[in-house]
Amino acid sequence: MVTIYDIARLSGVSKSTVSRVVSNHPYVSTETKNKVIKVMQEHNYVPNSLAKQFRQKQTKCIAILIPDLNQPYFSELVRYISANCYKSGYKTVVHQTFLEKNSEREVYTQLQRNEFDALILTSSTLLEEEIAKFAGSHIIVACNEDYSGNYFDVFCLNEEEVTMEATSYLLSKGVTKLGFCSDNISSPLQQARLKGFILAHNKKGLNYNKDFLFNEISNIEDGIILGERLFKDHLEIEGIIAGSDFVAAGLIRSAVRNNIQIPQHFSIVGFDNHPISLVTNPQISSICNRIQDMSNDLVNHIVNKINGVKQTPVKKVYNGEFIKRNSS
Repeated sequence: MVTIYDIARLSGVSKSTVSRVVSNHPYVSTETKNKVIKVMQEHNYVPNSLAKQFRQKQTKCIAILIPDLNQPYFSELVRYISANCYKSGYKTVVHQTFLEKNSEREVYTQLQRNEFDALILTSSTLLEEEIAKFAGSHIIVACNEDYSGNYFDVFCLNEEEVTMEATSYLLSKGVTKLGFCSDNISSPLQQARLKGFILAHNKKGLNYNKDFLFNEISNIEDGIILGERLFKDHLEIEGIIAGSDFVAAGLIRSAVRNNIQIPQHFSIVGFDNHPISLVTNPQISSICNRIQDMSNDLVNHIVNKINGVKQTPVKKVYNGEFIKRNSS
């Protein structure tokens, strides 16, 4: 195997000069650079990127921790984050935890071993304090979940405010027997949404029914199953804030099967403003999550931190948008 020492000897230059050519250092003459590159090409020399990264103390890799790529929201979030990382010269590696604490802890151990330069946390089964303890002095930035921002930087949507707006809209239309769906009610994000749901009722002087809070509802199939339960058992429920547009689509499918007219008999609001909300009949009222803006700002912030730019702790909160369509 040809080494950097061989390239230096064959080129008639020093090892440090070859290193400068490899790293595109400006203080190398064009003649010398071309001579070294020619020798490298003739001998199929490939620089040892791992060694270079070790010297620079960077892996040029950012990890993304998610619960499950099968959930459309997280697959979309990973797509935008990865695209922005790529534009900034960083690879991404995705770790799925499937909401298992030990799997999540293993990722923090990898961060401690400097196997990547930073970790983007999209969801967690652990408390903020525990995450911060694992992270130590390493770079960890949360997005999606509404953490306090006291322990690490956070980029998130104002889930409480926009959920309160959507709930208030339904209540003002006389749809007062409302349900609420979540995929993991213990997460900060879902707790913020639930708080908005409850506050909207409080402001109207209305009570909500705790029996209409449905947990572990996350996909189309879950929406269909929940719809069958609601419509066949004739529960006294008039509408629902679904946890996602996919859950909403499942509910609409079940409503059609059971001759329930949307929104005349039952109102539905989804979440994330996914394109699926435009292809159902009726189209789904939804909440736009600002995922593109958040991903762009998040990656820029992380790259600056990796490169040593001093920054004050950040908690950036984005305002969502309630989009009214025919399902409500």
